[in-house]
Parts: sequence; C-alpha cells; structure tokens
Amino acid sequence: MSEAYLCTLDEASIKKAKEELNEDPNDRLAAVDHLRQWALQQSHMTCRTDTEFLLRFLRTNKFSQLNARKMLEEHVKLRCTIVPEWFGDVDPADPKVQKILDTGYVFCLPNRDDKGRRIVVCQMGAVNPKDKAISPDDLSRAGFLVNDAILRDENNMVNGFVYFVDFTGFTAKHLTFWGTETIKKRGQFFGRYPGRFKEVHYFNTGPLFEAMFTIFRSFMPNKLKNRNIMHGNNMEDVYKHIDKKLLPRDFLPDDYVGPCAGTIKDIIDDFKMDLMKRRGSILRDQSAFSYDLKKKTADIPNESFRKINLD
Repeated sequence: MSEAYLCTLDEASIKKAKEELNEDPNDRLAAVDHLRQWALQQSHMTCRTDTEFLLRFLRTNKFSQLNARKMLEEHVKLRCTIVPEWFGDVDPADPKVQKILDTGYVFCLPNRDDKGRRIVVCQMGAVNPKDKAISPDDLSRAGFLVNDAILRDENNMVNGFVYFVDFTGFTAKHLTFWGTETIKKRGQFFGRYPGRFKEVHYFNTGPLFEAMFTIFRSFMPNKLKNRNIMHGNNMEDVYKHIDKKLLPRDFLPDDYVGPCAGTIKDIIDDFKMDLMKRRGSILRDQSAFSYDLKKKTADIPNESFRKINLD
C-alpha cells in the first residue's frame, strides 16, 4: 500500500502533466505503486519509495514504467557507486555547505517564470579557487543539495527548470581547480538524475568556458544540447529569455527601477532558511540508498506499457 499522498499541483501544472507527461490523476497512484513494488523486489538496491520521490522518475519519463525503472536504478548507482562523495552525509547545516551557499555559487530564484519554471543561478567565478578548504566535490555536493530541495515541490517536477550559468570572474585558476576528471564526473548525471531541464543560459563566456564546455557537452543527450543558449557578455539578450522582474538586483541595470527578486544575499538567506526547515527529511532520506551489483539478478521486463490503466 502507498502512503497518504495529497497532490499539490496547481491547475496549470495538472493540465501540463496530462498533456506533456501522460499523467492521469486517476491512474497516478497505481503507477507509483507499480514502480514501488518493482523497487522493493530488487535485492541489489534500496532507495526511497515514497510517492513524491517515485513520481520524479515517472514524470521525467512520461509515465513509462520501463524507462522509470531504468532511470531509478541508474540514479541509485550514481548516488552509491559512481559519485557517492556527492550525495552521502550532505547536511544543510554543515559550515562548509553554508559557506558555499553564501558565495552565491548556486541558488534558486524565488519566483517562477511565465511557464511555471524555477530558475537556478550558478556563478562559476564566485568561489575562490585558492581556498583549500573547498574542493570541486564540495561544490557538487552543494549543487545537488539545491537541486534535490527544489524537486521536493512537485510543481517543479512538472514544469521543470531553467539554469542561468554566469562565468563572470571565471579564470584559468578556476578551470584548473575543477579539472578534467571532475567535469567528466559531472557529465555522469545525464540520464541518471530526474528533472525536466528546459533551458541552460550561459553568460560572459570566453575561451576558458569553451575548454570546459566542450568536455561537458560530449555527455549531453541531443535534446539538451539544443537547449543551450549562449549570450556572450550581453545581458540585454538574457533579459529576452529571463524577465528582469525574476532576477536579482545585482544582475540588473543601474537605472532599472522595476520589480526584481531582491539582492542575491537576501535570496540566498531565504533559501538557506528553507533548506534548514527541510534538514530532518534531507538527512533521513540520504540513508535510504544502497547498491550492490553482485546481488543483481536478471531483470526481464514482462510489461511494455507506458502507464497502468485500471479500466
């Protein structure tokens, strides 16, 4: 039996889920329970089996049971065997995590765009590459903590994300700090991490960005490659895609007097408070995952359906 679930999708998101994700509210819980039963039967892995978590995989895969299973297993492998250093014991209260968030390296803007999408900002030059107390793995831990926190709102699962990646201040020392191996590791999340990644906007790019992006792009699925938008150093071009009222004051012209999201510092402080409210569930959920390939048995699917129909 599934745990109590109350759908928190707004009306626009319910409509989008039906039209774009093949989600039928009448069949939703049956589909989740089918994926849950499959997950519980896997002797080689354990994971969260709550409805909110499993819906991430069904929605990302448009309610294809087989594709959801595949991504779920790959996600557990990602967390437990591929890059366990990015997912284990990540505590929002950890001073190192707090320090990274305070730099503005990664944060989520408070308001949605006109398509219901949340906007994640990543400032690649915000962290001091000479700071020996912070490693590339620490940045990845903080980044995935932010992503996971956003996914806990199911409206974000349905509407997806827009990323604004700012390379202002990014130097050769930053590129050395990240290193080729870490960039390759970052590429491992494609196909293994649930979410609808709708657009990625790159600002203030240059030769150093090209060196980094060439490696990262090689791991991208073709669909996502077509969603990368380059803006050079032209913020006016960014504003054509991301409304000024959604952005922090720090990213806006000095003479702009319209509405905005506030200062980066205020946005980060509010986001950190929200993370701390969720700290208990974040810590509890991390212990749910394990993976042991030696225990894996043959998994021969006997269903080719996209979703469960009870009629």
